[in-house]
Amino acid sequence: MKLQSKRLTFTRFTSAELPLYLQLVANAQVMKHISGRALTDEEGGKRFEKALSFNIKDGETGNFMVHSRESGQYLGLAKLTVASEGEAEIGYALLPEFWGRKYATEIVGYFVGHARQLKRFHRLFAIVAPENPPSIRVLEKFGFKPYKEEEIDGLPAVYYELYLSAS
Repeated sequence: MKLQSKRLTFTRFTSAELPLYLQLVANAQVMKHISGRALTDEEGGKRFEKALSFNIKDGETGNFMVHSRESGQYLGLAKLTVASEGEAEIGYALLPEFWGRKYATEIVGYFVGHARQLKRFHRLFAIVAPENPPSIRVLEKFGFKPYKEEEIDGLPAVYYELYLSAS
């Protein structure tokens, strides 16, 4: 499955893309707000297996590689994964050299629209570190609202939600 927005293409990860995934999760800047630290290859491999399991379970959603449409360069990942009946998690992670270019806004906008087109989801949620204001602003641009705070693996996390329909 290949999806695309104005500047980006989204292709579901397969086992062949483990090196690209590891490039992302081994980056301390990227992982600061996700796990608090860069992951080892072993930890990244386990996380990748879990990401691939979402791609196997559902043909319309999953974990996607993000590439530039213009250059084909790998930028990071995007996800729209089924959490439960009618609900999906949305998220992204970009390599630091691509921060500040509004790619996160484009990713979230695209996948909110994609979720609406699928007509399967009434609610989307995202998890963000409270000390990551740029990601919070991206979510708020699309109407996401905070609804819960908790710790995940010892790190503070705020859950944001967006209702897609009244159902």
